[in-house]
Parts: sequence; C-alpha cells; structure tokens
Amino acid sequence: MSALMEFLLRNADNKRVMATLRCGLVESTEMRAWPLLAHLDGIGSSQRARAVRTVAGLFALHPRDCSSGNMGTVCRQLCGSDETPWASGLGADDSPGPMGRRFLYLLNADREEICGRVCRLVRYAGSRDIPVNYTALEKDLSEWPRAREAWAAAFWAPVADETAENGGEAS
Repeated sequence: MSALMEFLLRNADNKRVMATLRCGLVESTEMRAWPLLAHLDGIGSSQRARAVRTVAGLFALHPRDCSSGNMGTVCRQLCGSDETPWASGLGADDSPGPMGRRFLYLLNADREEICGRVCRLVRYAGSRDIPVNYTALEKDLSEWPRAREAWAAAFWAPVADETAENGGEAS
C-alpha cells in the first residue's frame, strides 16, 4: 500500500482533513491541500503531484475503495444494462453507447487532461456506489499514458458468462 493510501485510510473519518483534501480537486483552491499532501509529493505541477492531489480529493469525495480492477473496470460497471459493446463486439452499424463514448474520451486524454476526466467518472461512480481501486488509480495517473491499454483491456474484456458458454474461449 502506498504512503498516500495509508494516509487516506488513516484519516478517512476526519471530516476536516477530507474537506481540505477535496480542495485539491479545484485549481483555484488546491493550495489548501498542500500542507497535508506535501510529504506525499502533492505540491507542484508534475504528473505525480497532480495524481496525488486528484486521488486524495477523489477519495475524500467517494471513499469506497477496493483492491482490484482499474478505471476500465469502473467504467464497465457504469455501463447501462443495454450497453454492452464488449459482449459481442461492435458491428459495422453499431456505435459505442454513452459510457463507451465517455470511456474513449477518457482514453484519448493527454497528461494535462487525464486527472480532470477521471474526476468526472469517479464522481459518477460515487453516485452509483461503485468502488474505485485508488491504489491502482494513483499509479496509473502518475504514469499516464501507460495505463491506457490496461484500462481498455478491462473495459472491453469478454463477459465471463459468454466465455464459459464458449468452452473457455472468448468470441
């Protein structure tokens, strides 16, 4: 477990700390979170600092943590029941549904944009009570765009039921 996650879990019930960490999500108030995040490399404009501030702020908004998956997994869970582009693949006339489009938009983000785009999706996950693997998110945002392929693989992975029906082979 990272030092950031240890800090967040230790302070999860401290309303003052959580309120201060949420300030790190807004550029005009992010400096309020700096005293709490300084020892975790959360100050500055580096990709690592943005990742620390983003994960800390998102955890303060939606503290439902899990130990598996990544943002591809979260986005897959956010899909509506009628939106399953990974189940059969997209046909020639098909286009991605709303969550599929949002996910493609997320994957297309550069280092400057990724934290803001992730914020919107984690807020949506919070509204649906879907847990987020913040440990993986911290690493993925720090090293963006390396995580693109892993997120895509998780989002478009074959459905378990379909894999079982085909004798263990994904179609």
